[in-house]
Amino acid sequence: MNYLGHAILSGDNYNILIVNILGDFVKEKQYLQYPIMIQKGLQYHRHIDTFTNKHPSIRAANKILRTNGVKYAGIFIDIFFDHFLANDKTFFSNIEALKTFTERTLNTLENATEVMTEEMKTYFGYMIRYNWLYHYHSREGIEKAIIGIVKRYPRLGNDDEILFALFNNSEELRVHYHQFIQDIYVWSTQELQNLRQ
Repeated sequence: MNYLGHAILSGDNYNILIVNILGDFVKEKQYLQYPIMIQKGLQYHRHIDTFTNKHPSIRAANKILRTNGVKYAGIFIDIFFDHFLANDKTFFSNIEALKTFTERTLNTLENATEVMTEEMKTYFGYMIRYNWLYHYHSREGIEKAIIGIVKRYPRLGNDDEILFALFNNSEELRVHYHQFIQDIYVWSTQELQNLRQ
């Protein structure tokens, strides 16, 4: 899951939301330097990633991209599934609901700079300023996200080829998204209950 997915799976817990979004920036045992509730949130983030990577729908989606020459398929499936999520009426009844959710999420993030490194502040500053999460709903927003990540990490491949593979196979990928999102949402509900205990 990418940022919008992690936000949706955070429930209504402030600490969980913050660290679930920041989780990719906290490596290995760095999480132990944080208070216990934040540690739990970071572990939850990693559990989401593990569940995602093992899910058969994700593996099938990755295979589609790899068959189309995309080497680092998992990174781009994460982003593209946020595109599907942003347009999923189960979670966002309309575009205004998506806008409200993403603005609330980013306002929460903006007020959490005390747990951020300077690198995080810079990176998430751009996310907040341009509301990446909201713009995931459009093709243009996803294109900008993928072009941006390939620009930062050129070894990931050619952005035109990656975008072609994603949008050319979007209907098949959407089927895998729906299978996956149902399963992870049920799983995450139980995981969040366990965190509160």
